[in-house]
Amino acid sequence: MLAAMTSKVEMVSVVIPTLNEAGTIKEAIDTIDRYVSYPKEIIIVDSNSTDGTLEIVKDTNRAKLIIEPRRGYGVALRTGMKAAKGNILIMVDADGTYEFRHIDRLVERMLEKDADMVLATRMYDPNKAMGFLNFLGNKVITFTYDFFYSQFLSDTQSGFRAIDRQKYDSVAFKETDMPFATEMLIQFAREGYNIVEIPTTYKSRIYGKTKLKPFQSGIRIFTTIFKGFLDAKTFRVCYAHWKKNRYTR
Repeated sequence: MLAAMTSKVEMVSVVIPTLNEAGTIKEAIDTIDRYVSYPKEIIIVDSNSTDGTLEIVKDTNRAKLIIEPRRGYGVALRTGMKAAKGNILIMVDADGTYEFRHIDRLVERMLEKDADMVLATRMYDPNKAMGFLNFLGNKVITFTYDFFYSQFLSDTQSGFRAIDRQKYDSVAFKETDMPFATEMLIQFAREGYNIVEIPTTYKSRIYGKTKLKPFQSGIRIFTTIFKGFLDAKTFRVCYAHWKKNRYTR
């Protein structure tokens, strides 16, 4: 049974956006190369780092490096996913806050649950290193998304995900920065795709500065959520999903 499920994994493409992550990028590549047991490729999409990140990636000779001069979290991920060859896409940050060793767990959960997307939720980690304001903002955003799109997620802002490539390619994206992660969830909910979660750990950033601008990003994410729900198809699909699940959860 396990072998049959594993045979569905042709290749796992790990896409990592970077901007000045010299202190963590080598460990990220080393850990992924060591612990991901499936056929894999590592794609680094860099927005012209100036701290030596580019040189470190090149020296490892184990990752495909793409220079993306346009700034934006969404732009970097979309560029990397477009170049990916795998039938399963992994998106994860380079800053060492997510546990790279859990990539196999995400893939296995996808196979077990026949899921189209698996989010690594940080909400069940008792030692999660998330500031109070970020935690509170995440909770509010997640509640709002779940309410409007009839989902049961705990961490919509997780940047660590496994995604079915075919389903990813079947939807269109417009967002170029932080709201891209939420837009992806909206588009998958709109199509009725299966989104599940799996617990992971979350650690403190040990190098560099966060690229997140909480207030600005929060406003844009809420705007994305509300705009998406105005679509008639989205409303119909999400309402049907709510009716189906209201007595089974």
